[in-house]
Amino acid sequence: MTTRKEFCKSCLAAMLAGLGAPLLAGRREEEVKAKAKKEEEKIIGACGIVCSDCPAYVATKTDDDGLRAKTATEWSAMYHADIKPQDINCDGCPSAGPRLFAHCLECEIRACAHGRKLVTCAECSDYACQKLKGFFAMVPQAQQTLEGLRRQ
Repeated sequence: MTTRKEFCKSCLAAMLAGLGAPLLAGRREEEVKAKAKKEEEKIIGACGIVCSDCPAYVATKTDDDGLRAKTATEWSAMYHADIKPQDINCDGCPSAGPRLFAHCLECEIRACAHGRKLVTCAECSDYACQKLKGFFAMVPQAQQTLEGLRRQ
């Protein structure tokens, strides 16, 4: 059986001999392509939250009851609310469907953007309004997401 140290040495020797470069280049290219595809597949809410990274969205798309239970427990403690696993179902902010997390249904930012027929607030002529600025104070990464969209 080859030890980890021996394996690493043989990989290093192959790289130095120029044998590993094509393999590594191919792997790096695959990683770059996979990352680019993931970026393209991101679902971004009106406010800039990346819905596709949200555990409610992930649990819904993967039908993961364990993740629903974990998320319900965490969010109940975090938001001092009684959230049940069956409440953790969401198809993301841009969805017009019935499966949205309870807060998404009453979100003023989402209602405003959808009322203006906008996918995200990054497209809005009133960017960044007071509602959005207040939200950014709580979730600065959402601002970074929308700012990135505005630069595109």
